[in-house]
Amino acid sequence: MRNIIIVFTLRGCFHCKVLKSKLNQENIGFTEIEVSDNQKIWDQVVEQTGHNVLPTVFVKKEGTDDGPVFVPNRDFKNQDDLIEKLKNYL
Repeated sequence: MRNIIIVFTLRGCFHCKVLKSKLNQENIGFTEIEVSDNQKIWDQVVEQTGHNVLPTVFVKKEGTDDGPVFVPNRDFKNQDDLIEKLKNYL
């Protein structure tokens, strides 16, 4: 499976920094999209999820533009919970 993990972040976001560190520790590759530099893309994510919370994670399934979006406090309670969920897509 060659899914792509995309992490939406914001400069100065403590939770974003911790998540990126944990993903690196687990050797889970990801692409970072900084929302203030990519407002149009972020606006689409917010419109689709109804949530403007970071870090939000999108798993782009191989060969498609589809996949699950994980929003804090909706889909995961803490970053360890999120990492375990992401491992199911690797």
